[in-house]
Amino acid sequence: MQRRVEDQVLQRLVEISGRENVLSAGPAIEDYSHDMADYEGMPAVVVKPRSEQEVAEIVGLAHEAGLPILARGAGSSLTGAAVLQGSIVLDMRAMAKVIKVDTVNWYVQVQPGISLEDLNTELKASGFFFPPDPASSYICTVGGAIAEGSGGLTCVRYGTMKDWVMSLRVVLANGKVSRFGEPLAKNRAGYDLVHLFVGSEGTLGVITEACLKIIPLPTVKTRRFLVTFGDWESTGEVIRRLRSSKILPYLFEFLDRDNIQALNERLGMSLEEAEATLLVDVEEGEVEPATAIFRDCGANKITLAKDEDEAESFYQARAMAYLAVKSMASGVQVEDVSVPIDRLGEYLRFVKEVATRHGIRIPVNGHAGDGNVHPTILYDKVDERSGAAAKLAYEELCRKAIAMGGSVTAEHGVGVQKVRFLREQFLAHEGEEALRLMKEVKKVFDPDGVMNPGKYVEAA
Repeated sequence: MQRRVEDQVLQRLVEISGRENVLSAGPAIEDYSHDMADYEGMPAVVVKPRSEQEVAEIVGLAHEAGLPILARGAGSSLTGAAVLQGSIVLDMRAMAKVIKVDTVNWYVQVQPGISLEDLNTELKASGFFFPPDPASSYICTVGGAIAEGSGGLTCVRYGTMKDWVMSLRVVLANGKVSRFGEPLAKNRAGYDLVHLFVGSEGTLGVITEACLKIIPLPTVKTRRFLVTFGDWESTGEVIRRLRSSKILPYLFEFLDRDNIQALNERLGMSLEEAEATLLVDVEEGEVEPATAIFRDCGANKITLAKDEDEAESFYQARAMAYLAVKSMASGVQVEDVSVPIDRLGEYLRFVKEVATRHGIRIPVNGHAGDGNVHPTILYDKVDERSGAAAKLAYEELCRKAIAMGGSVTAEHGVGVQKVRFLREQFLAHEGEEALRLMKEVKKVFDPDGVMNPGKYVEAA
């Protein structure tokens, strides 16, 4: 059911952004009512601002009218963070300019609506790149990736979004614009408020501009492996051996048999269907020692990409895995836990035990280099027993990660999906006071509770 916005508010939004940039009914607005994991929330109105000034005026209007407001990029969230019932949704994708590429101080000044892929296309012309790659770089926006604290495929080498954000311009809940941080290599002035916004899920303000660190395009030649194993114990040993040998991959991903079968069946790929598959990028000089480790750990098959096209085909298998798996069931819930790297194999075995015990399928992939696991729980939406089994499995997977000293989210965030388990994690890890302080921070930035309310820390 769509909530109506008062006529005077709607008219004011039209005055601010133009009639063509205000959507209040029809199929166009329905596109904003769900995210990539099918969490739902019908907005009252969608506005497509083209400038920071427009954003400030819209947020100020929402504040005056007491209407909840949500900034949205591509809507590729998997936790319900990018949908909000009865809200003013700001589609930020019209603000997509690269303002400045500084090739001496090594940063890019950019608006939030540009996709990470398009950003890197522009940076390439100057010989630079922005490393974080959430695997959905072709669609996800800079602003969304910052607000979600995104991670992805290159984290093992380069870290996540939080490691690359230098400064932000933000429209706060009262409509005022503030700048946080500086595009400086060193800056110790004041509390680090920049990183409050990285991963804040739109609950503290609307990001309108960012200065991001960039680095020169790599000159070291890397090679890409696709390696298969018959069990998860062997893959766990590979991870341990590579780290012990001080080999730091540029990419270090894993997929299980269910993922590979889905890619073959749904997307027409022809990959070997092994119990465990690793995708690994190493420097050319590390090819031989890495190959020896794979062989010593009992690899079924070791394939070294012969050229860039084959390397890209391996990458696409990992990047498209979620879309392939998602098409296998009417109900899908993607998990995002983080566990100590040395216990990754143990957790992966636990996932399979849970799937067997509850009689459901849980394909699993993730980032071997940083202990980030993505179990994808599949169930039948119209079968109550299937839904109940999926719920129990989800709870077990979250609680196991907490018990192992891990986290219920590594990169997808909390949204509405993991509010309860966020609280359990803080309580289990001596973080009760930290959670209390986080709730106070939310009140300081958003005292009237209009910025993406009812989610994340506020609801925990």
